[in-house]
Amino acid sequence: MALQRRLGIIFLLALLLLFACKKEAEKPRIAEAQARYEAELGELPEPVDSLPPAVPSLKNYKYTWDEAEGIPPLVIIIDDFGNSAGQLLEDFADLPPELVFAIIPDLSHTKTAVQAAQKGGHEAIIHVPMEAEDSKANPGKRYIKAGMPHDEISELMQDFIAQVPTAIAINNHMGSKATSDYHTMHSVISSLKYNWLFFVDSATTAKSAAFTAADELGIRYAKRDIFLDVPDVSDATLVQKINSLAKYKGRTEPIIIITHCHNRAKLDGLKKFITQVEEMGIRLISLRSAMRLISA
Repeated sequence: MALQRRLGIIFLLALLLLFACKKEAEKPRIAEAQARYEAELGELPEPVDSLPPAVPSLKNYKYTWDEAEGIPPLVIIIDDFGNSAGQLLEDFADLPPELVFAIIPDLSHTKTAVQAAQKGGHEAIIHVPMEAEDSKANPGKRYIKAGMPHDEISELMQDFIAQVPTAIAINNHMGSKATSDYHTMHSVISSLKYNWLFFVDSATTAKSAAFTAADELGIRYAKRDIFLDVPDVSDATLVQKINSLAKYKGRTEPIIIITHCHNRAKLDGLKKFITQVEEMGIRLISLRSAMRLISA
């Protein structure tokens, strides 16, 4: 037994010695691999805390007004949802719930946009494709054409409404030719009456007949005041749009603003705008709340 114990101890010592020698022999190879990895990795990025903010503030600009008293609340409608999904859509859905999703029917991500709006607590409206004055403009495969028969308009509108079942209203996508035609708009707006929807005119033409048709049919109506992202979302444009709010002082109706969801630059510009106007004391309200004020 003593001999077996000694042999066992000698065997364990031999294994330990062999392991130590192997580890020592691998050190140069490990060091070489580490050096190669660090060379491929390159310079490490700065810590996150030292990076500039993703959305710079607009607070350092000089404005033509600094007193929000008398400026009506804002309704912000974001047009053109339905073309894309993914992170950008999710980030738009994370915006304050007062913002409205205007969703185009017949697109690959129409249903996804409806679901994102619901998840984020946003009101949805149908961004109805309509014929533009510019014949080169393409509102989509199916759209409201000027002079289209009443029955065709009614059928198309019912299909659009079915695709966005949570909608509380519609607004026009393009549509300067269609909205300037009284009979066309009378047919469009009459289809809203039986679905308890109201109409928001994107005001792509000064000749719009939508108000006349809505008034005759007893449908609540609102009109776009400002396109936020036209011509762009540069700081200079956003500051100009903020300055322009002063001209609405004393108005009882909310200010209707439309922007678009095409890219992250538009999202960042919208975030900057919202942050600045809220800091200046202006409220955001939902479209449904705005319509109560407009109808009052």
